[in-house]
Amino acid sequence: MSGSVDGGWKGTSKTLDYLDTVTLPAIRAERLADSTTRRYELAYRLLRGECGDEACKHAHTLAGLSLREAMRPRALTSCLEEIGRLHGAVNAKHAKTVAKKYLAAPLRVDEVIEYNPLMDLDLDLSGAKKPAYSRGGRALTAEQYRAAIEYLLAADPEDVEAPKRGRWTREQRVIERAACIDIVLAQATTGLRTSELCMRPTEDCHVDASSTFIVELPPDATKTRTGRPVPVLAPAVSKRLATRLDSGSPWLFPSPTDQAKVWDPRNRDRKLAALYRELAEQLHIEMFEYERGHSWRTTNNTLLYDVLPEATRTRLFGHTAAVNRQRYTAVTSTEAVVSAAAGIFEK
Repeated sequence: MSGSVDGGWKGTSKTLDYLDTVTLPAIRAERLADSTTRRYELAYRLLRGECGDEACKHAHTLAGLSLREAMRPRALTSCLEEIGRLHGAVNAKHAKTVAKKYLAAPLRVDEVIEYNPLMDLDLDLSGAKKPAYSRGGRALTAEQYRAAIEYLLAADPEDVEAPKRGRWTREQRVIERAACIDIVLAQATTGLRTSELCMRPTEDCHVDASSTFIVELPPDATKTRTGRPVPVLAPAVSKRLATRLDSGSPWLFPSPTDQAKVWDPRNRDRKLAALYRELAEQLHIEMFEYERGHSWRTTNNTLLYDVLPEATRTRLFGHTAAVNRQRYTAVTSTEAVVSAAAGIFEK
């Protein structure tokens, strides 16, 4: 073995030796949910090119590379994007997490590398293998739903790492995390699609007489060109979103770097995905590993099934059992909807 457990590793040491001696024990030693440990152990094997499928050809694994060679951005990108093509984007992202936290980070401690190359490594997963499931078809239980809301309301926007380098400042990352938390809270309590919510100017939003935050969707913002008002179902979230109307920005969720501009969807969705993975790990809700904003529509519709008449749910969320019957109509009483939903948050 070309290295030692007491820190005597060199750039010429074999990466597989380091993965065996440092990475895998670190994964197993950390207090992770059993499901997370299993996912990370699979990611560990995929980095080695050991997926167990003889028909699956891994040409860009970390096997055979020295630590110095493995930590080159091109080698990491080739390895991780190949994992995406062969095993899907979710597994590629897990492999990136393992490589970043349990391979590159210890290598910095062992003074083999000076900078963690995974910190700013962008992957192109557009060619990733598509999953055998479709998003939006699963719902959280009432207990999971409340746990997610409580976690997000308590989450600290300043819980971010200071950037080592690059154009992002820590202040911008705090603004970015705060926006992501508010976006997910808003989707969780409205069922709005990501585009419907994140492209909203503040002039389309207001707080009504009962202190409920209302998003007015104009006809051109909906798929069927029929506008509707959408209330936030949780008072605590209404109060939080109301502060955004006083930000001075024309957008409800502006760019973290320029409040006058809307947030770039590609960058925004990548940051939102990271928050959903955080929810999956911290709350042990595996669904959030691949289900995103659209799942809230299914969740809200399911939890309110016995609370609101179908016609009201249809107008509120924009879909029915018959795939929304291809029509939307206006919600005539947002106050009645919020009142009916109150039981979800009071239990």
